[in-house]
Amino acid sequence: MGKTLYAILGVEQGASTEQIRAAVEAARAKLDPADTMAPIVIKEAWDVLGQPERRARYDASLRAAAVATASTEIYEEDEGGGSRRLMLVGVVALLVAGGWYWQHARSAKAPPAAVPVTVAQSASETPVAPALAGNASAAVEPREAPPAGAKALSSAALFAQASQSVVRVNAVGANERPIRIGSGVVTERGGVITNCHVALGGGQLKVVHASGSFDARVSVADEEHDLCKLDVAGLSAPPVPVGRASSLAVGQKVYAIGSPQGLDLTLSDGMVSSLRTVKDGSIIQTTAPVSPGSSGGGLFDEFGQLVGIVTFQSASGQNLNFAVPAEWIGTLANTSATGAALRGDAGGLSPPDGGSRSASIVGAWQCYGPLTGRGLNVVFTERGVFHGEIDGRAIGGNYALYGKTLNFGGDTFEVEELSATRMVMTKGEGRRLVCSR
Repeated sequence: MGKTLYAILGVEQGASTEQIRAAVEAARAKLDPADTMAPIVIKEAWDVLGQPERRARYDASLRAAAVATASTEIYEEDEGGGSRRLMLVGVVALLVAGGWYWQHARSAKAPPAAVPVTVAQSASETPVAPALAGNASAAVEPREAPPAGAKALSSAALFAQASQSVVRVNAVGANERPIRIGSGVVTERGGVITNCHVALGGGQLKVVHASGSFDARVSVADEEHDLCKLDVAGLSAPPVPVGRASSLAVGQKVYAIGSPQGLDLTLSDGMVSSLRTVKDGSIIQTTAPVSPGSSGGGLFDEFGQLVGIVTFQSASGQNLNFAVPAEWIGTLANTSATGAALRGDAGGLSPPDGGSRSASIVGAWQCYGPLTGRGLNVVFTERGVFHGEIDGRAIGGNYALYGKTLNFGGDTFEVEELSATRMVMTKGEGRRLVCSR
């Protein structure tokens, strides 16, 4: 029988997630630069075995594939006992299990009860968090999967169901003039989820629904995951059924509903083009078209379940759109830059010292991007020089910190939070680095 993903990594089937992670890192360190296929197999191994739900389905697929008699080794030795090479024919062994795995992932979904969704609009972001009250997380329990045997909805039926819970989120200034527009989704009675880069840019928040316009306030600001919960008194829109991004499969159809460019209740469709593994789950990459104003809107599977919150897109690529997983809604926690009291620490930005606060960040920091999954280790010295590495690549040069603006490595960041042990910096649109030391 061909090698399983466990065998490729050299771990037992009962290995822990940390053991699998260590095996993946060790395998990547030993890669032959000339072997172009091995990195793909290693990535697939981590994408499957690193996530409990996918791993469970894969384990089941191995049991199903055990009855197959035709299987081939993925790796084989050269006749001369030389280095291993990846054999394409070996993929057959995984296709038996993989085909069952992805099919099972799709067939396990079923439509939820007819409950609609609400979307709000987003705009350009300048995260300046208002004072927040309370520390309660959103009371939303994601579903494992739709009811068994349910059928996919047509696009018209899905829109009719979900659009009842889609809102536009406006930030208005003097004379009720809009200064920022985004989207949002109703996940509980009087509760709307949107992006923090929509909600925390200043101005009075207004939620616009088919039933009217309502004042809103931020009750939970999870800036690390770019998710904010709004309390909207008087809003009676029905909550949307919340699913799980982990139940999705690449190639599966999805729908986005939001207010791109302020155009309320706009529906677009596409597919899941990838699931990008990050620290706390998987970011959904999709071909469903979105535009500025879509941020905070909903991404739905074909059964009408909310599986993601549309958050950002790549301006330099073509149709590269991303949504954070719906699972994060159920674990919201206040991480606002101005919410030190909510976190129970003494964090906060140090006051300027002669126009510069460079001394306050001197030292070594370990940073990661909650949405991109990228890691950065950096040391800021007292002489205005930094050095470190990002994704294994060495970096270095000069840096300067003036007010809340940090320039280093050819990039400009806004420092949202800075304390003795924690720093949060952003480049906008949810592109955030969270650092500790």
